[in-house]
Amino acid sequence: MLKKTGLKEDQEIFVEIKGSEAGLYATKILDIEGKTFKMAAPQIQGVTIPLNRGQNVSISYTTERGKFIFTSRVQERNPEPLPHYILQMPEKIYRVQRREYVRVDVEGRIDYRPRPKNQDDLEKFIKGRILDLSGGGVGIKGALKIEEGEELEMKIPLLEIDYPLWGVVRRLKEDKKGEEHQLGVAFVDIKSSLRDKIIKWLFEYQRNLREAGDD
Repeated sequence: MLKKTGLKEDQEIFVEIKGSEAGLYATKILDIEGKTFKMAAPQIQGVTIPLNRGQNVSISYTTERGKFIFTSRVQERNPEPLPHYILQMPEKIYRVQRREYVRVDVEGRIDYRPRPKNQDDLEKFIKGRILDLSGGGVGIKGALKIEEGEELEMKIPLLEIDYPLWGVVRRLKEDKKGEEHQLGVAFVDIKSSLRDKIIKWLFEYQRNLREAGDD
């Protein structure tokens, strides 16, 4: 996995932190050993950003092969010899496109469920609402909660695609009552031809909206 994703010692990374110290911080990987890796403690003006044991963080980095993202969990904090954290190696690292895709507000239905690990874990699809759509992902609002870093399987009837799409949750936001959840999902394992089809569909969708507004 490491060879294909370019994850290595001295790799410069960005770590996204939620909570009181929310932000995106530049740091680097110091060492990789077995199922863990050491990450230099992110700092601001020489002050270490505190992370708690068990805290989840999102990490991204770029190589000549593209941009990669993964989610990890803090296992330990060590102040010596250089302040650093020990984190779990990810089960999976996702390759994403370098370029950003324009999000388009879209209304429509989406059926989604956690990506099953095997056929015995299949759950029923839950109906949700599309908030926005782009060539890189989709915004979803629905009753099914899927944690950040977890994968899901999706069907979007609007696109008239006969097979499911796969994605990983990059953002999770709950309403005040906790009855609905907003998910920001990045597509993974998506073929260029399918991504191009989504972009073309969005282009036609926007053109139709403009023409309807001119009537």
